[in-house]
Amino acid sequence: MTLSPPEFKTDKFFNLEDKWIQTASNELTHYYDQGEGIPLLMLHGSGSGTSAAVTWWQNMPHLSQSYQTIAFDSIGYGETVTAADSTYGIKQWGDHTLRLMDALNIEKAWLIGSSLGGWTALQLALDHPERICGVVSIGTGGAKKTNKPKPVTGTKPKSTLSAAHIKQDLQKNICNDDLVCDALVNLRYQAALKEQAGGLRPTLLAARDRDRDQFALDFDALAKLTLPVLLIHGMNDKVVPLSRSLELLNIMPTADAHFYSQAGHWPHIGKADEFNDLVSSYIKNNS
Repeated sequence: MTLSPPEFKTDKFFNLEDKWIQTASNELTHYYDQGEGIPLLMLHGSGSGTSAAVTWWQNMPHLSQSYQTIAFDSIGYGETVTAADSTYGIKQWGDHTLRLMDALNIEKAWLIGSSLGGWTALQLALDHPERICGVVSIGTGGAKKTNKPKPVTGTKPKSTLSAAHIKQDLQKNICNDDLVCDALVNLRYQAALKEQAGGLRPTLLAARDRDRDQFALDFDALAKLTLPVLLIHGMNDKVVPLSRSLELLNIMPTADAHFYSQAGHWPHIGKADEFNDLVSSYIKNNS
């Protein structure tokens, strides 16, 4: 069955051109494609209102000067049309990445992943090294979930989704208030409201947390990985601790790392110019 793209257009704020491609019988993947050369597939994280656009708009214009950059909405997120009976998790997000590569006739690519996207990218490197040139991992988790008892401080009310909440989240993760403008806050807030209305977010978060128990990154397997890996982390990351990248660095024999001061969970946004130069040079030197 051939699917038709929904009526959607990425806001001009991001300066990205929408593309759609069918990646399964009931699946239509929304993506952006700029530049020519070695393919770089860009995998976003799992934050509220996330998508390819709000994750990579600061990086695609620069990286596409040297490479084919492809940023896409993973199944369950953004504007990608997903089959009603889809299941979710690290393996499923990885399989979707491979389906997109197949649909675009990409035999092998670099993967650049933020947070959950970095976890997915590293797992793909373990499962399908023949399809992966290397991995750039930003603030990656994928650690086994711990059951440390939480201190009792009284009942804390659940935060209500609001523009103020989104702004605080952006400020915390970007650590560059010059980039946290009203337009960006509103766009991410509207995306989060749409995501909330769709009702899928609890399922996606449950799948992520389940895999931290059942499908955490295998350190023994990572120790045998021979692909180039660049680990990037913000020193002020409040979502995934810096110690996580240090653990990965000590385990993987081919890993390099770069840590940004005054940067949060999204150094690829808050430190975009430095990040873009670093990644472009790293891929050039390891391809």
